[in-house]
Amino acid sequence: MQNIRKILLILLIIPIVAIVGYYALIFILGGPALPNFFELNNHDAGTHEVSVEILNSHNESIFKESYRLHPEESVSRTKPFNLKNSFEQKKYTFKVVLDNGVAEEKNLDIFASLEHSYYKFILGQ
Repeated sequence: MQNIRKILLILLIIPIVAIVGYYALIFILGGPALPNFFELNNHDAGTHEVSVEILNSHNESIFKESYRLHPEESVSRTKPFNLKNSFEQKKYTFKVVLDNGVAEEKNLDIFASLEHSYYKFILGQ
């Protein structure tokens, strides 16, 4: 009976050590995950009206907000909870409208909280 308990305990510990080791290795190789989902920076001399819309892989809007950015001002939003706690890759389309004209549309694949990619839009460069 004692041998069965030892074997079950070892079988329980092995997957836990493997999972912790995997995330530790990713952290060591890549550093900590970035918390930002997107970031807007205005390095231009003028003030700009910027609208951001984010669509999921089904082309459904999950975020839509407008900002008025003054010179040298920036704004960012953190990754949503479902992205931080997901083990699958997710696709997003970022639509940024600058001063009532389409400025940029970009598709991004983001993999959970370990991914270092996020959307960064810089005005004036």
